[in-house]
Amino acid sequence: MNFLEDAFVQKYKEGNTVCGDFYVAERHSRGSIFVVCDGIGSGVYANIAAITCAERIMELFRLGMSVRDISETVAASMHRARTEDIPFSAFVAAIVFPDGRFLAYNYENPAPILIRAGRAAALEPMVYGAGLELIGEMSGSLEEGDVLLLFSDGVSQAGLGYGYDMGVGTAFVADFITAELSKGVLARDVPERILEMCESVSGGAFRDDTSLVSLSSRRARELTLLTGPPSRRALDKAYAEEFMEMPGKKILCGSTTIEIVARELHKEVESLIGNSMGEPPEYLVDDVDLATEGAVTLNQAYNILDEPVENLSKQSMVERFCLLLHEADVIHLMIGKANNLAHTDLIFKQVGVRIRMTAIRLIADKLRAMGKLVIARYY
Repeated sequence: MNFLEDAFVQKYKEGNTVCGDFYVAERHSRGSIFVVCDGIGSGVYANIAAITCAERIMELFRLGMSVRDISETVAASMHRARTEDIPFSAFVAAIVFPDGRFLAYNYENPAPILIRAGRAAALEPMVYGAGLELIGEMSGSLEEGDVLLLFSDGVSQAGLGYGYDMGVGTAFVADFITAELSKGVLARDVPERILEMCESVSGGAFRDDTSLVSLSSRRARELTLLTGPPSRRALDKAYAEEFMEMPGKKILCGSTTIEIVARELHKEVESLIGNSMGEPPEYLVDDVDLATEGAVTLNQAYNILDEPVENLSKQSMVERFCLLLHEADVIHLMIGKANNLAHTDLIFKQVGVRIRMTAIRLIADKLRAMGKLVIARYY
């Protein structure tokens, strides 16, 4: 599986303290969506317009609407802003499907640029009507090593009034990228070089809000976390086998869960002594990167998951648990639905330990907020 690593860079228009551009992204199993919105004008009013537009796009996506329908709906609604005093925002939105195919739509915004094999080229949109407005549609497929760039017109219109009648233009930006790559500049450094170019051609300052996101396609680092027994004992063997067949690193979380995998797959389990007071027990299981107790581990991991990586030590089992989650791009959660009656004891509430289902849901929310693709399945 490939993963899109997004890197966002932005510079405010000279003299402003807020930006009129706004970037948002979400990853889902049905596709990952990336949106750059550019509110009309600059400053606070433009910032509000851009955020409003971005949030509307994302909410429609969460409701299951296609990115094409979303783009048409939002673009058509912007027509009122041409005659009424309501917020207006241009946008470019791209959805990338799990197989690498992508669709992109731009409205009053530059088309994306695709970088492949050391060369950059602007995508050519097919323009069509959305109500009384026009939007562009582009499609393609991202291969490992490709980079897709989405940006606001602060990039394409850089140099406006400084020797470029209409700004440098998207084709110029693509040629600039190709030239930089030919000099040995790494793809991950291209966004910062583009910002430097925009400032240089605009008289040494940013004359407009300037935003750019690079979406780099690479092999995903995958991890599977198995926690809790399945709803029926008859599922135990298939549950354990599926876990071991999953790609990437593996975590077993829960003593009963460990027992199931050991019993069904005839694996030896060795118990380790905890490194510190209050640390949940840890076990050694062949072909598993980490095996530990369930509810307490999940609760402790949730409490420190958003700590900076440099603060996490490999000496602590719970911290190593969190490091494995930090390292992964795609996290598969295999969650057994059987109830553990012990978790209903009052002592769990008394000491603040959330039940397993609650803890894993909260961890998943944090991981998604960190930009991870989280795929949860229940058994």
